[in-house]
Amino acid sequence: MGKQRVGVGARGSGAGRVRFKVGLMAAAFLLAGVALLGGSLGYRWHVSAEADRLQSDGVPTTATISDRSGGGGRGSGIDRIEINYLFDGAQYEKWIPCAGLTGCHSTPGPQVTIRVDPADPELFVAENGHTNGSLSFLMSWTLIPIGAVLTIIGAGLLFVVVKDKDSWA
Repeated sequence: MGKQRVGVGARGSGAGRVRFKVGLMAAAFLLAGVALLGGSLGYRWHVSAEADRLQSDGVPTTATISDRSGGGGRGSGIDRIEINYLFDGAQYEKWIPCAGLTGCHSTPGPQVTIRVDPADPELFVAENGHTNGSLSFLMSWTLIPIGAVLTIIGAGLLFVVVKDKDSWA
């Protein structure tokens, strides 16, 4: 009975492995949270700055609304419209959100005014304030609280792992 265990089955080695795994999990949560939170906020800032720039520097162009999708009820996706426009002899086509957070209460008229970047005609801002990048998954409002929660969980776990390193033995 009195034989002491050494090596892989030694008393502290299992706890050290658990601490390492919890530390890795904490780092993964922290990294994912910071990426979602920072990516979403950064992309929102970029799209807003681009919209402001195009409101003043963009060339006014008339776009035709060719289709509408989503918004038919809960879970039907983002209420969006497809617009087509001609600029410098080239045809462009893009989906943008129909309206704000509440979606469209009715399909907008057959045409909408957009302001196009003359240097890069695929970039535009519509009169409803949405740009060609407004449908990116990074524009989802749910990413901000999810990123914040993952960051808090990751930071909390990492704090526990680093602070209580002696109690894991």
